[in-house]
Amino acid sequence: MQNSTLGLIAKKVGMTQVFDQDGNAVPVTVVQLLENVVTKKLTKEKNGYTALQIGYEETKESKLSKAQVGNLKKAELPLLRRLKEFRVSEEVLGAYEVGKELDVVQVLGEEGSSIDVTGRPIGKGTSGRIKRWNQSRRTMTHGTKHHRQIGSCGAGTTPGRVFKGLHMPGREDNDVTISHLQVFKYLPEKKVVLIKGAIPGFDGAILSIKPSKKKGEWNKTALLIGKRKAA
Repeated sequence: MQNSTLGLIAKKVGMTQVFDQDGNAVPVTVVQLLENVVTKKLTKEKNGYTALQIGYEETKESKLSKAQVGNLKKAELPLLRRLKEFRVSEEVLGAYEVGKELDVVQVLGEEGSSIDVTGRPIGKGTSGRIKRWNQSRRTMTHGTKHHRQIGSCGAGTTPGRVFKGLHMPGREDNDVTISHLQVFKYLPEKKVVLIKGAIPGFDGAILSIKPSKKKGEWNKTALLIGKRKAA
């Protein structure tokens, strides 16, 4: 069963090029897909939303919190280092059991399918508002000396503070999502998938891969996670 909100955790290996059937060189990113195991089911009654927690890459007990170790041992699962939740519908939640390994083709689709890949690019340190948020420069004339500074960022008396979420200078290392990439080829014997084009993240970075949403599915997802009210 393919669902637009269920995804996989993977590791970026690097880039190379392969040749298609017509002899054209195609740039691809090599992504390693180890076992993606369902480690926990979150229900609306207990957690307030429905989601599947997926685990990836075995590790030592010292690398996990006591709560994580307790949950994994209770489910009689290996100690998995990467744990990530994917919000899904109740129908999809009921189709999977704890301890079950996800099928790559079943989740992402056949070769040629469209996917979205999320990764964290290499750190760029602290960046200003122009580089980080693509904002404009201030005036360059009439004697101004504050060309790249942010200027006023909040009223004085009311509300007397800076609103949370305002675009300001800061560390530029947020996750980046590239949409509508293409699954070029599966190599199941090597547990590798080739993705056409470049994806975010450095070599060895952990990625989140989901099927791309079709037209009209964005509002359904927003309603599912409670970010938008039904009309």
